[in-house]
Amino acid sequence: MKSEGLSPWALAEFDMLFPRILALVKERFELELKRRGAGLDRRQKEIIEGCAGWLGEILTAVFSLGLFEQLEAEIGWLVSVLESRGLDRGWADLALESWTIGIQGLVRPPLAEELSDPLIRARSSIPGIGREAPTLEQSPGKDVQKYLDLVLQGRRHEAAEFALSFLGAGTAPGKIASDLLLPAFHQIGRLWEKNRISASAEHLATETTRYVIFRLFEGLKDERALPYRAFLACVPGDQHDIGLDLLAHLLRSEGWSLIHIGRGAPHQDILDSASEARPDIIVLAVSLISLLPAARTLIAGLKAAVPGVPILLGGAAALAARKDLEPLVAGIPAGLEEGLLMARELVEHHA
Repeated sequence: MKSEGLSPWALAEFDMLFPRILALVKERFELELKRRGAGLDRRQKEIIEGCAGWLGEILTAVFSLGLFEQLEAEIGWLVSVLESRGLDRGWADLALESWTIGIQGLVRPPLAEELSDPLIRARSSIPGIGREAPTLEQSPGKDVQKYLDLVLQGRRHEAAEFALSFLGAGTAPGKIASDLLLPAFHQIGRLWEKNRISASAEHLATETTRYVIFRLFEGLKDERALPYRAFLACVPGDQHDIGLDLLAHLLRSEGWSLIHIGRGAPHQDILDSASEARPDIIVLAVSLISLLPAARTLIAGLKAAVPGVPILLGGAAALAARKDLEPLVAGIPAGLEEGLLMARELVEHHA
């Protein structure tokens, strides 16, 4: 939801003073950790120390795009991460309070009030997070759970054979990806959030998923060579590329030629590669709210580097900011199959 009255002057002031505000917030966290950190282990302290910078990145995105409802959702996620690791939600409150104090101390009024009001509202929501009437958490289906168990155990050959059994039964690869692989992968993220699996277990599951994707699409390339070229990349800083990788495999299996940059490429490298490739369509992925400003900058750069080429933007963060980002791109698909359909329609329309 776009905040009414948030002025460009407030945004400019926040951007200019961000390093100084962040330094104050980090200093306050250091003092609080010395005062309240006795008995915390190294991992818990690292999580708390990361709160200051994490919230700063979220605020940069929230302020620039007006995603104030999303701010409360992100704080809810932080509370979940903290409490599942034996930490009090008061650390989330401290993060919001510290950024509020920093803004009000360094930003001149009335701009300070414009910037701090959303934080005050988000802070007031903290006591009620997770304490609403309990709802039944939807459990994965039988097939997803069986596949998930294999992936979490790192039994990659068995996980791949299980996925391939659906292919042998006549299920389309895109359907297997949408109904089996992606639901299991999203469940892995939720398990990490709730501290039910470790970071190393999450990494193992991710690499196992990559192997399953390779096996699923191995040898499935269509004999036809379509005259379409797609350029795919994650927004700089985003390491969540499983959905993008699945779309790349689906396009390749239909006979598309691809330039699949994936994750890890810096902004200018993506621009240079896209300019050299001259694709028929560009597909970007952004999963984190904090990376939305980078996504918007990249989209502007690509429009200048390869004018007229349609751009699709996918990922959880893109969907959260759909109203603000949709005018900038050709489409924001809600899922893998919709992304494939949009890509087909766009290249056929521009052919």
